Order: sequence, then structure tokens, then C-alpha cells
Amino acid sequence: MISLTKLIFVNENENIFEACAKQGVVSNIEHLKFISAKANNNYIGYYQFLQDEVYYKIYILPKTTPRVENDDERNKRAFIELLSKYYQLKSKYSSIKYESRNRNIVDFALEREKESNRSDKLDDFIVYKYSDALQTIEQFFKKHKNSLSKEKRFYAQSVRHQFDLKRNILELDKSKIHQRKKEPYLYSKLAIISVEVLHHFLKHKGKNREAKKLKNRIEAKYGVDSYNFKPKEIGSKKVLKLFKSSDEKELYLALLSLLGVENYFEDNSYKAMLKLHNQHAHFFRPEQLFEWKVYDHLLKSSEFTDLHYEGLHAKETKEDFYLESKEHKVKYSSNPDLIGKKEGEFYIIDAKWKLFDTPNENDIQKLARDAKIRGYKKGILIYPMQEKASTFKIAEEYNYSYDSDFSFEIRVIEF
Repeated sequence: MISLTKLIFVNENENIFEACAKQGVVSNIEHLKFISAKANNNYIGYYQFLQDEVYYKIYILPKTTPRVENDDERNKRAFIELLSKYYQLKSKYSSIKYESRNRNIVDFALEREKESNRSDKLDDFIVYKYSDALQTIEQFFKKHKNSLSKEKRFYAQSVRHQFDLKRNILELDKSKIHQRKKEPYLYSKLAIISVEVLHHFLKHKGKNREAKKLKNRIEAKYGVDSYNFKPKEIGSKKVLKLFKSSDEKELYLALLSLLGVENYFEDNSYKAMLKLHNQHAHFFRPEQLFEWKVYDHLLKSSEFTDLHYEGLHAKETKEDFYLESKEHKVKYSSNPDLIGKKEGEFYIIDAKWKLFDTPNENDIQKLARDAKIRGYKKGILIYPMQEKASTFKIAEEYNYSYDSDFSFEIRVIEF
């Protein structure tokens, strides 16, 4: 029986071991190393697991939302609001390019625009996550038909199929003509893997009527009555190679979701997966979400007559350039977040997921370089928040004294 639920709140880039110690949590929990890596790599996420009859729920909050001491509800609400913004943007811009590769947070409530699915509790998000994964699996196997053939041996009084010479020689009753034929039957390694994942899901994540019905249907359709697959193998290259088409990759990601390890697989990299049965996890990159927020904001404002975002219009935003010498030539790419056109002038626009204090030299130089490559003279740096202690005036246009041809603005779009 679970005797305690413990909430832990950690900010992006914060040391999770120190944060846990401050909140009265022992730091020798095996899971913390993985979560710490996610936090240090600028992931926002939610992680929950059961250990020693304690149900831990760990939230990694964005840098724009400092953790409030001794106010769990306020901290949790801040995370839910961020998660809701994610779904709103995914609902509006279905072509987010990293969606097909990494469904760390599967789409349900706001994407479907069903009031009954709207939620303000993270436990409900998890339920919908599994529901979405089960629907993906069900849709795949409705149209998936993969067959093999097996040889059937029989005898008759007339020849209709391949003559079985050896058996006919040995047969004493010459009225029997031994033959053999190949009969197709449904067989799928993907079905075997899916059934075992569903079995694992039901065993470790609790009863789920839809999962049980789906498992039974797949077993019946493909004659799966024995398993030779272990869920811990799902992250191996050997298994991954079985999922080739886009539909098969969607199936793969759905299976990862049921195992609670979808966050371990990203961008076709192969990473060791922890063996955690009683855990749920969701992680996503806030800087990508902020870029979409900026694009959406500028699009709504109608400030620019043309606006291209790298996440949607990579061909329009990418520009190659070269580092050259007499003997060598190295190719590089300029990839600003957005390019906008206003009153006949083009602007390079970069969304920076950092708190603004004073202009960062590297940010400015990249902005100026991307503009110069294209022959543009204007740029905009956009941040999610200005530090309270910052005295820098952002509602002005700036340029370097040595380069008056290029000028830039600094803006804040709250997130």
C-alpha cells in the first residue's frame, strides 16, 4: 500500500540533488541521476515513480517560473499552464516538425478540442497519454496485414498440388497420393512485440479494459500464443530496425509510451533505458515551445507581411556559407529562427530561451552574421522575460558604433 505521496519541484538547470535535500527528500534515489540530466539539458518535464511505498512526483519547472517554497499547488499550476500552452500550439500548428520524431507528450485534450478531455490535473494527462497510445496501436493493427506461408502435407486421390515423391514411394496404399502445399497465415513480429508490451503494461501499470481487449484482438488475429520478446529489448537497434515505415514508427513510439520510456528515445539516438516499471515521464524542450510561441505571437500581430519560421519553412530560412582558404573549403549553415518582412525591409529574428539582463555579445553577433549573409540590415532578439534587476531599456533600436549598417531591437514576449 502506498503510504505517502511526495511532490518535488525543481527548476530548469537547478541541481536536483540540492533541491531534493531542501525539500526533505533523500538523495540516494536511483532515478535522480536521469532526471538531473534532463534538467541540466534544459528539459521541462514531469516524472513520477513508486519506490519504497513512497509515490514521488517530480516537476521540472521552466526558468521563467521560479519555484515557490512551500506552495505545491502554485508550483503545480504553473507547470500545468505551461503544458496547456504546449497543447494549444500543437492544436493550432499540426506540422510541428519534431512531432513525428518525438511524442514525449502525446496530443489529446486541446488538440481534439473536446471539452470533456480538458484537464487541469497531471494525472489526467497521463490517462490521456495512454489512451492516445492505445488508439495508435489499434489503428495500426486494423490495417496491418503481414503474412508468411507454412507447408501443409496431405494426401488425396488426385494430384492438385506439389507431388511428395518420398512419401509416395514409402506409401503402401497406392490410392493415396501424397502432396504438399504452402498456405499463407498472418504473422507479424510487430504483433508479438506489441502483445508483450501490452501484457507488461497491464501487469505493471494497472488494469485497463481497453488495453486488455486490444491485446486479445491482436493475439487472436495473429495467433500469438507464446512470447519470445522482453520489453527491455525495445530500445535495441535490432528491434528498432523492425519499425521502418512512418506508421510503424508511430507504433513504436506508442509502445514506448505504454512502457513509460518514450522520453529515453529521441532523434534516432540509442540510449540506455532504465528498468522502471512503476514510473511515468514526460519531457519536452521549452526553447522549441518558445519559438512557436514567438511565431504565433508575431503572426497574430500582423506586424510582418511575410513571416517564415525555421520549424515550418526550413528552405526559406536556411542559407549556406563557406569558410575558405587556398586549399580548404568548409560549408556552414545559417539557420535563424524566423525571417520577417516589414515595409520592404527584411528582419532576422531569434527567439532566445533565457532571462534577459543585458545584451549577450554572442546573441548579437549571430544575429548580425545571419543578416549579413543575406544582405539584410535589421534584426530582433526576443526573450521570454526581463530580469527584475535589469535596467536595460528594451523598447529601443540599437547598433554598434563601428557598424551603423546593422541595427537590432530587443523585445520581450511573455511566456
